[in-house]
Amino acid sequence: MQSKILIFITIFIANFCYAEEQDIELQNELHFLRLENFLNLELDIASTKAETSLQSPSTVTVIDRQMLEEYNFASISTAVETLAGIQVYRTAFKQQVTTIRGVLQDHYANKVLVMINNIPSWHAITGEGNLDRLSIHDVERIEVLRGPASVIYGSQAYSGAVNIILRKDTKQLHVDIGTKDRNSIGANYRYNLKDKLSIFTAANKEHGQRYQDNFTDETGINGNIVDYYDSLNATAALDYQDHSLLFNVFRNDEGNYEGSTQKFSAGAGNNHDVDGILLGYTYSHNWSQYFYSKIKLFYDRNERNFSRSADDDIRANVLGQRIGGNISNIFTWDDKLQFELGTDYEIRTSKEYKNIQQSTNTILAENNLSDRSVYEYSGYAQIDWKPLAKWRILIGSRLTKSETFGENISSRGTIVYSIDAKNTIKFIAGQSFRTPSLFELYFITPTKSVFGTESLEPETADTFEIGYQHINGYFYIQTLAYYSIYKNKIHRIKDDVILDDGAVAKNVSVYTNGQEFSAKGVELELKYLNPKVANIFLNFAYISGDDGDKLSGTEHYNFKYVPDYTASIGVYKSFQDVDISMIGNYSSTANSHQESVDSYFNLSFNFAYQHKYKSWQLKHVLSIQNLTDTKVSIPEYVRRGELNELPLVGSERGVFYSLNVGF
Repeated sequence: MQSKILIFITIFIANFCYAEEQDIELQNELHFLRLENFLNLELDIASTKAETSLQSPSTVTVIDRQMLEEYNFASISTAVETLAGIQVYRTAFKQQVTTIRGVLQDHYANKVLVMINNIPSWHAITGEGNLDRLSIHDVERIEVLRGPASVIYGSQAYSGAVNIILRKDTKQLHVDIGTKDRNSIGANYRYNLKDKLSIFTAANKEHGQRYQDNFTDETGINGNIVDYYDSLNATAALDYQDHSLLFNVFRNDEGNYEGSTQKFSAGAGNNHDVDGILLGYTYSHNWSQYFYSKIKLFYDRNERNFSRSADDDIRANVLGQRIGGNISNIFTWDDKLQFELGTDYEIRTSKEYKNIQQSTNTILAENNLSDRSVYEYSGYAQIDWKPLAKWRILIGSRLTKSETFGENISSRGTIVYSIDAKNTIKFIAGQSFRTPSLFELYFITPTKSVFGTESLEPETADTFEIGYQHINGYFYIQTLAYYSIYKNKIHRIKDDVILDDGAVAKNVSVYTNGQEFSAKGVELELKYLNPKVANIFLNFAYISGDDGDKLSGTEHYNFKYVPDYTASIGVYKSFQDVDISMIGNYSSTANSHQESVDSYFNLSFNFAYQHKYKSWQLKHVLSIQNLTDTKVSIPEYVRRGELNELPLVGSERGVFYSLNVGF
C-alpha cells in the first residue's frame, strides 16, 4: 500500500511542478458571491414551481456544484450523508439504503423518493430507489427535502425526497485510481445552442475498492467475503424550449452478506446485480401570466439478480416496471393568491420473479409475483396565499386511490413568516404515506416459508416542524425541531398462515402492520462562506424515538438501531491554484440485537491543484479517505441473526488520485 501511495504522490508533485500558471482573479471574485449565489438557487424539490430555500414551504437543503467540487465527494451517497438527519445505511443484502430522520427501511420498502431532474425512479416490485445510478461528476446539485412530501409526490416520499439535477455547463473527462483496486473513468458533455436547445450526455464506469471481511453465517460456517460496490451508467438529456427528455441506464454490482438468506449455501458472498432504465418526458408552458402547466410522463424499469446457491449456479431474477405520469396546473389570481391542481396515474407491474439454474437455463421456480399489475391514481389541490407582505400560508391535500388498499388522504399546511430579507420562520404540519410494495403484498416463497399479506394498510406519518433560517454576513443557519408520529409500519414477523387448501403453515414469516410510534428531533445546518478565511459547514442532528412499534416477544423496534447524535463538518480553503478540504463524520453509539455498535468519527482529506495546459483546464486531486482508519459499522437490523453489525462499503481507509480535464 505504501508503494502505491508513493506513486500517487510522485505523479501529483510532478504535475504540480510543471504546470502553467493560471489567472485566478475571476475565480476569487466569484468566491465573494458564494453565499449570495447559494441562497439564490431556485430549487425544484419543495414545490411544483422553482423556489429558493428561504421561500420554500418545506425543509430543504441543497448541495450545489461548487460544494461538490470543493469537497471532492466520491459519490452522491457520500455527499448526501453529510447532511443533517440523513444517513446512507446498508443491509446484509442491499447497499446504499437512504434513511431520513431515522425511519429505517429493510432490504426493500423505500421510504425516500429518488428523482433525476424531477423524474422519480424506484423498483416496482420491492420499492427501493438507487442514489448512485449517476456519477457525482454528472451532477449540478443535489436537492434534499426532509419530512413528509406525499402531497407533492404521492406515496413514495414517506420520510423525504432526493432530487438529482444534471450538470448545466460541462465538457469533462475524469479518471481515478486508488488503493484496494479502485479505478474509474468517465466523461460528460453539454451542448448549448443559445436559449433553445441543450443536450447533455455522460457515461461512467467505476470499479470500487475491494475489502476482505471474515463472516460466520447463520449455520456457523466461517469464510471470507469480498465486499465492494461497482457501477456502470450512461445518461442523456435534451431540453428544447418547453420540452425536456431524460434517459438514464445503470448497472450496479454489489458485494453482500446474503443470498436468499445469510448462509453461504444460499448464495451469501456472491454478487448482487441491480440495473435499471429510466425514460422521462416533461412539457412545461406558461399559457399566460395567470396560467402555468406541467406534464410529466415516465417509464421506469428496474431489475435485480442475486445468488441463491454457494456455487452461484442458481440465481433469482426480479424484474418490474412502472409507467405513469402527472399533470400540474398553477392558476395565479394575483400577486397574493395562487391555486394549484394536479393529478397522477401509475401502473406498477411485476414482470417476473424466477429462480433460474444458469448451467442448464432451467426455471426452477416462478413466484406468484410474475405478471402481476396494480394501478394507483390521485389528485391534489393546494392554495398558496400571501395575506401580508411578510406572511405566506400554503394548504394542500392529495386524495389517492389504490387497487391494493383503497383510499388515502394526505394533507400539509405551512406558514412562512419573513421577519426580514435575512430571517425566516416556518411552521410546517404535514402527512405522508407509503403504499405497500407488491413484494409485501403478494410474495410467497416456493417453500411456503415467507408470505406477503394482501390486507396490509399503507404506512402513514404525521409531522410537525418549526424552523428558522438566518443570514448574517458570511453565515447561513437553518435549524429546526420536529415531532413525528408513525403508524402502520410494515414488519416481517413469525406467525401461522392458513393456506388456500385449508392447511396451516406454522411459524412462517409474514408481513404485517405494526403499532404506532413516534420520534422528536433537532437539526442544525451552519455554513460559513468566506474566501479570505475558509468555507466551513457544520451539520448536526439529534433524534429520540420511542419503542411503540416493539414486536411482541422481542426487543426489536425501529429506533433501537438509530444513533441519537450524528454530525458532519467540512473545511475548505483555496490558496490560489491549490485547494485543501477536509470532511469529518460522526455517529454516536447505536444498539443492535446482540451488543451495541461503537460510535465513530472518521476524517477524510483532499489536496487539489488546478492549472491550464493549452486550452485544457486540469484538476489533480489526491484524497485520503478515513485517515485514521476508523471502523465504520451500522447495526444489522433486518434478520437479527448471526450478524450484529455491517461495515459500510466505501468508508474504509483508502488513498486515491483523480484527474479531471475540462475542455
